[in-house]
Amino acid sequence: MIDNNLDTIKEELRRTQEDLNDIASYLDDFLFFLPIAVSDVSPIGIVIHINKSFENISGFSALDLIGEHLADIFVEKAKINETLELTRKKGIVENQEFTLLTKDKNEVIVNAFFSARKDKEGNLTGCFLGIVDISAFKKLQYEVEAKVEERTKELQKKMEELERFNKIIIGRELKMIELKKEIKELKDQLEKKSKNT
Repeated sequence: MIDNNLDTIKEELRRTQEDLNDIASYLDDFLFFLPIAVSDVSPIGIVIHINKSFENISGFSALDLIGEHLADIFVEKAKINETLELTRKKGIVENQEFTLLTKDKNEVIVNAFFSARKDKEGNLTGCFLGIVDISAFKKLQYEVEAKVEERTKELQKKMEELERFNKIIIGRELKMIELKKEIKELKDQLEKKSKNT
């Protein structure tokens, strides 16, 4: 009977291990597929894991980054450390703009999301980081802002021209009114002289 219980426990343990392996495989496949670059970071900011999208956006392989400090691949090193600290305190920090330094030393503007990772007792075990490349959006934004600024300058010039034209027209109108008054006065004087003579 003890052997039977032991066999049952071993079988349960084997199935549980298979289930855990299946879940781990599923998560690896999901992270590989996910189009958002995701990294798992230790409580002190050391990269523990990155997905394929993170490799693609950064140019670094998982072997290049695992064991490195997260701040080492961003221009804003102090801000990364501050954000990690804020994540440890708040649990989630969203929509933070950073500049990622790729392996080729190119700069990629990203929108970052941080989430604290805790164990079942609520102890901090690290952070998840998700980043999205917004470089194309930022480039478009800068181009639009430049065009708006250019158009604003053009409109300002047109307004100045219109104001000068308006002053000329108003000046001309005032001059015509003066001339009409003067003509009327001269006509009146001429009529008075003709009546007097």
